[in-house]
Amino acid sequence: MKRRIQIIVLIVVSSLLLTGHVMGQRVNFGLFATEDIVLTPLGLGELNFNSKQPLLLAGESVTINLVDDETAILTITGRRDQEITVTLEGPGTLDLDASNKIPLALKFAYSNNGAPNEVLAKQSAVEMITGFNSATFPILKRTAGLPAPPPTPGHSGYVAPLGTVYLFIYGNLGAVPANAAPGSYTGDINIHVSYSVN
Repeated sequence: MKRRIQIIVLIVVSSLLLTGHVMGQRVNFGLFATEDIVLTPLGLGELNFNSKQPLLLAGESVTINLVDDETAILTITGRRDQEITVTLEGPGTLDLDASNKIPLALKFAYSNNGAPNEVLAKQSAVEMITGFNSATFPILKRTAGLPAPPPTPGHSGYVAPLGTVYLFIYGNLGAVPANAAPGSYTGDINIHVSYSVN
């Protein structure tokens, strides 16, 4: 199953020498899931650096943290008795062209504790260390005790119970180079989710 969802990142870039040029920036999110896993963006479905800081000048950067409202949020729904592997593939820069690039450092976190909404999920989210782009974890976190029994094999008439994981994407844009031209800086970020094979 392949779905492509577009997430808008709005940034105003202004060099110290240029004024009055405002352009929107775009990051395309590709969502790829295997089997019966469903990925769903929540809210506006965008990382909006412009909401955090309306104007970026040369030498400045803007950071969206996990707790900020601008964090992009997705849900991952799948068999709650399974582990999944989530891989985030993103560029190191947003690009206008070959000579105009703004550094982009992405981070992500997940919450698999069965939270009923994204607000509560953020409070218990597990943040990945900067530089890590992949994580394997159960769809529903075990609270205590012995490991769960093995998953029930699929068979006629069996409907596996589902669980939901919240995935949060955020990060840092900049510092804006002194010679950055105003315009639409873009990049592609792909999110791959699959059941883990033990």
